[in-house]
Amino acid sequence: MTKTAFFPRLLVCILVLIILIILHVIPLPILEVLILFVMVFRPRWFKNLVDQIYNE
Repeated sequence: MTKTAFFPRLLVCILVLIILIILHVIPLPILEVLILFVMVFRPRWFKNLVDQIYNE
């Protein structure tokens, strides 16, 4: 898969999540913000967490 094909899909996912965050006003959308953060920034701690879960 090329990077140009991946980038539009990532944008679509981000837009969908932003729309879901906007629609889900009450209670605070903490889970959606966390998911958006993980999708955009791909933090090292998340990869380590997934590796630990699937390693067991």
